Amino acid sequence: MRIISFKILIFCILLPPVLYLLTVSSMEDYLQNRYKREITNIYLSDMTNILSGLISIKDAIDDSVTSYLQNNIFIKLGGKLDVNVTTKQGNILYPATYQNSALDNLSTDPAKLAEKNFEILNEGIDLTVSVKILPYSVIAITLLLFYILIFMGSLYGYYQKISAKIQLDELQKNIEMNRLQELESKRLTQIDKLSEEREMLLSEYDQLHLTFTKEKSQAEKTEEDLFEEIELLENKLKEIENLKTKIAELEKSQDQVNRQKDKTVEKLGKRFKALYKNIEMTRRALACLTDMTDEMSLKTEELIHQLNDDPMLVPVKRKVFSKKGKTTSFEVVFAYNGRLYFRKTKENRIEILTIGSKNTQAKDLLYLDNI
Repeated sequence: MRIISFKILIFCILLPPVLYLLTVSSMEDYLQNRYKREITNIYLSDMTNILSGLISIKDAIDDSVTSYLQNNIFIKLGGKLDVNVTTKQGNILYPATYQNSALDNLSTDPAKLAEKNFEILNEGIDLTVSVKILPYSVIAITLLLFYILIFMGSLYGYYQKISAKIQLDELQKNIEMNRLQELESKRLTQIDKLSEEREMLLSEYDQLHLTFTKEKSQAEKTEEDLFEEIELLENKLKEIENLKTKIAELEKSQDQVNRQKDKTVEKLGKRFKALYKNIEMTRRALACLTDMTDEMSLKTEELIHQLNDDPMLVPVKRKVFSKKGKTTSFEVVFAYNGRLYFRKTKENRIEILTIGSKNTQAKDLLYLDNI
């Protein structure tokens, strides 16, 4: 049974990588600005020794930046952090692998070294920082798994919610069907009982009417006796009229039960139309389905689900040809005693004509002959 929207499924598949890419890009921009600020604050931290000529500016920058990178948690988690420090003339001060002969041959004399360091500082220093989150790094894998787990959890929650709703609808439908069947059974019992009473009263009425005629013809009876007999017979007639009124009320109640059943059939038809896009159900098939037990109803819906997904996987017992030769239908046996008859329409859809059991097979075949 299809209970998850295709659009939601595609949304949950495509959105995690999209959010992952956006998050990686945003993190790279944020970390690049952050690390540039931090390195700017520390790469000339040994300024006293630089100005006094105790260390070259290139060595001081190399020590500060290298120490910073060694303690950086981002690099330990698999991130890539590139730092470049150059003079305004383009001489590279960091990284140390890019050597410059003019800067490497600085004098070891503190005064001259301090003078050279001061010249470089006056000239100006450019700092560039590049941050890259590698696809196979711990950060990247953690982000991707995070988004995947979020959307998998959301998809699972949505699935559970829809499943619970369908189960609740099935439970309510079964409860309503059982209530209607019990009500119908009670009404039929009452109608049969009242029909028997009606027959008895009609027979009694005929007998009383005959007695009344005989008594009326007897001249020996006194007028008082005749009036009493007439009054008794009129009371009987009133009872009969009351009984007729009760029968009419029960028939009206039966009509209400039938209308309620029609509403249930209509609701079931709408539900099947929404769930099974490749299936058409006749009104007789829907009515037969509502009269089935819960177990047979579930077996029937499972077979309908198979016909909706792939009719070729459903084993057909035989073809049924109508006497007029206009309709060719197929008979499918399910749950040992169940029978389902369907045919294919011009639009290559499945039309379920009627559903029954082995006991109703004769009526079902007669119905197929009259289509």
